[in-house]
Amino acid sequence: MDQHKKSNQFYMGFDKELNELSVQGIAKLERYLETHKEEIEKEFTLIMNTLIGKKKNDLRYIVISPLCSSFITGEYECLIAAYNENIYLDMNEEYESFKIPELEKVVKEDIKKFVKELEEKETEIEDYKVPQLEFDYAFMYFDTLRNLFNELVINFKQKQGLEVRNIDISFGWYMERTQILGGERP
Repeated sequence: MDQHKKSNQFYMGFDKELNELSVQGIAKLERYLETHKEEIEKEFTLIMNTLIGKKKNDLRYIVISPLCSSFITGEYECLIAAYNENIYLDMNEEYESFKIPELEKVVKEDIKKFVKELEEKETEIEDYKVPQLEFDYAFMYFDTLRNLFNELVINFKQKQGLEVRNIDISFGWYMERTQILGGERP
């Protein structure tokens, strides 16, 4: 979120409030993810198996990336892309999208609550700034998303065994530095 704050100075004075709000929001999201763990894992496994099936022997990397464009629209999706050894230069990459369950609801509720509290304090945020605030606030959930996908990848690797041992699965912003999920690089 820090990189986005620099270009959006209008709410710099609200850091403390947004951080407190995000702690509560992250707890809500984590409870949701825990209670819906099986269905989320099932959907993730289906996507992973589909990508592995499409790339077959040419698969070397799977990169899971939150899509900034979907954060702008409020869809909160991640791109799960399968690549050969050329990674982003692979002209035959395969990809699927994975909607982040419940994140949209949590972000919108939190921002609505935040704006209402500001209005009660007679601090006004112009309507056109609210979508930008939602966008930036959603980035505070990056670590939670990374943890979710790390757990999903660990479970997926345990169930798949040898079939995925040579596949590098990582998480991060599209075409930027990523972090390995589920252990070390193969």
